[in-house]
Amino acid sequence: MQRERLISDEELFQRMKSDDAIALRILFNKYFPALCSFALTFVKTTDLAEEAVSDVFTNVWLKREKIEIKTNPKTYLYGAVRNQALNYLKKKNISFEEIETVVKENKASDLDADRFVAYEELKEDMDIVLQQLPEKRQLIFRMNRIDGLSYKEIAEILSLSIHTVQNQMVAAVKFLTNLQQRRS
Repeated sequence: MQRERLISDEELFQRMKSDDAIALRILFNKYFPALCSFALTFVKTTDLAEEAVSDVFTNVWLKREKIEIKTNPKTYLYGAVRNQALNYLKKKNISFEEIETVVKENKASDLDADRFVAYEELKEDMDIVLQQLPEKRQLIFRMNRIDGLSYKEIAEILSLSIHTVQNQMVAAVKFLTNLQQRRS
């Protein structure tokens, strides 16, 4: 597993072009949880989010020989998941407000019971605070601070300017700082 982390995403995509199914598995394991959380912000159900992400990886594998990635692979995957999730919404006529879902990250399953409960409580508190942000600002904040995407990657995925992403992040951080100061 440690050795797998040293292989770049670019190399994994190249290996997939040579029919290396292990490279696909490595990418899948690396990005599936974060991509599901990202898809969940659009489709609002865990099953549909997982289906969207699985479909993207299936399509990547089926089209592996023809795929030309002009950005970095991580940005490509996030963009593909976004498009797939939005396509699901169009097909199923699902609105963003219809269904509420609690996001559970795979990291939590490795914790003992007490730490898991504390983790879930902290996560719920964070979600409550973040839900006070406008939807797009919340999405941008999560993509940057939770998923670790750069402003440039977020801009490419959401079809926004980098300046817009920066402004949204500044506003989010300012809001969170003010909220924390009011609570102190």
